[in-house]
Amino acid sequence: MKRVVLVAAGLALVAGVLVLRDTGGSDLPTAPPPPTKLKPYAADQLLVPGPTGRPATPTNVVARAGHHRIGLTWSGDAPAYEVRWGEEVQLVTRPGTQLNGLANDREQQVEIRAVDSFGQRSQPASAKATPRADNAPYSFVDRFDGRTGPDPQRWRLSKRTDCARATSGDGDDQDRLVISSSCGTRAVTLRSRTPFVRNDDESRLVVETDAPGTGGKLLLDLVPGPVSVQGEPVPPNTVRATISTDNSGNSIAELVPNGTTVKSLPPAVPGMTVRWELVLTPAGVQLQRDGDVVATSPFVPQWREATALVGVAALAGDRIRAGVDLIGYRTAKADAPASGPTPQVRVDGPASTSTRPIADVTAGQLRIAMIPSRESEPITAIKVNGIQVPLRPAVEGEPWKPGAEYPAVADLPREAFTDNLNVQLVTEDRVQITHTDVELTGAEDTAPRETEPPLVDAKPTLADPIPEVLDAGGQPIENGAALNRGRVVLEIRINALDASVAGLAGFEVRLDGTHVATVPTTADGPAAAGRWRISLNAGSLSAGPHAIEVKAFSTDSAVNPETGYVPFLLKP
Repeated sequence: MKRVVLVAAGLALVAGVLVLRDTGGSDLPTAPPPPTKLKPYAADQLLVPGPTGRPATPTNVVARAGHHRIGLTWSGDAPAYEVRWGEEVQLVTRPGTQLNGLANDREQQVEIRAVDSFGQRSQPASAKATPRADNAPYSFVDRFDGRTGPDPQRWRLSKRTDCARATSGDGDDQDRLVISSSCGTRAVTLRSRTPFVRNDDESRLVVETDAPGTGGKLLLDLVPGPVSVQGEPVPPNTVRATISTDNSGNSIAELVPNGTTVKSLPPAVPGMTVRWELVLTPAGVQLQRDGDVVATSPFVPQWREATALVGVAALAGDRIRAGVDLIGYRTAKADAPASGPTPQVRVDGPASTSTRPIADVTAGQLRIAMIPSRESEPITAIKVNGIQVPLRPAVEGEPWKPGAEYPAVADLPREAFTDNLNVQLVTEDRVQITHTDVELTGAEDTAPRETEPPLVDAKPTLADPIPEVLDAGGQPIENGAALNRGRVVLEIRINALDASVAGLAGFEVRLDGTHVATVPTTADGPAAAGRWRISLNAGSLSAGPHAIEVKAFSTDSAVNPETGYVPFLLKP
């Protein structure tokens, strides 16, 4: 990714991009792989920093074991850390990480070293822990440690377009469920087919996940009706917890209805599983994070049974990847109905040429979500395979109003127990359909479960280098201001809030297209992040606009270099 920081008003940059595609018969030479080891270089007008003392050893290491995983936290102020266990190694940029894909009941020895911006390592801090599943009593639980994705007898993934998957994880995530999405800010929802049935005293929805992650959102819903999506507004009498984390790792929690935050959330650690619990009691609702109450509400649901929904979304249009380790209930016992095959649904389109009956189906239900375009009466009927059936709100009291998502449900006639459903809205109004799904019960779905890879992989990448030109005293300049000719300071920052980052071999600096510096960062091994300041004598440069390009390289040749640019102005 290329990042441009504009600091000079009135400075126009024009760039052109030429894309060459290999059509199979080209004689064009293949570009060499990027370098993975750099030699130091500095032109005469530059003063480049180098390694000094080694970083301090991390302290206060805490290891917390879970099912096939160990969560680690420690104290330190280094820009990065190296974590080693067995033959594995990981670079992270925050004082915490999680090791996944571990064998249960086998002790793991872990070493953690601080890594400075030049790749120097500290002495190791050590810890050990033994992964194992918790022994809490659940009326329903899924630990997602199979290798074929979520069980369709237990779960449905609700998405508005084909932009998300719920799959078995790849790599070290093989013992957990991975929800990957490029749906942007629209929530992707995992719906439990097992009803959430309250006890007379206390009931809990338990979710262990590393969501929302940086720049993401996690939603936990208990909805008193057959709802499959998590939209706005929140359905009446629904309990919803929303946890949002910005790109800096700052998190907030909201609880509706009538929720109050009682404890601030600690900074998020990328990739770290957190145990979230929605707790329903005769006195109200609590949201707990790893056992601590973080939000409360006096709301006491009058319903006995609800649909449990767990959703993730990006905050600002980015892709998102979430690992789910456990979803469980501590409630009254309930079972999911037998699930049949899932038909294809066509809405207001040409009728399918094939509507083959599905044998042994005893009941069927169409769930649909709509957004009306204007004030009107709610749609109360729908045609399925040419037969008109009543359509009712999925939750009693759901408002029908322009711009608001309206979940509804229709019981299917026997003629609709087919592999394709042709659906028509009985209305002349313009209505947007945002979601449909079908529940057929009685028949057993014997289709093999597909094993697709996640849409968003977990391969470590380099962060963008962010260059900034400072004045001679190392202070930021006003946007658009010109610098005095003489000494200026170039500050370069490389950092990322990812669960794991690629090793940094170093970076090159070009001034107006001319190579002026190379800074290697592999003193004891690759760095991962840092901040560097380069002193530049600009006295020999002409007055007017100039540009600096910084290109960072990884120690892994399979990782693409990343580039940052900054223009600046010099006074006459």
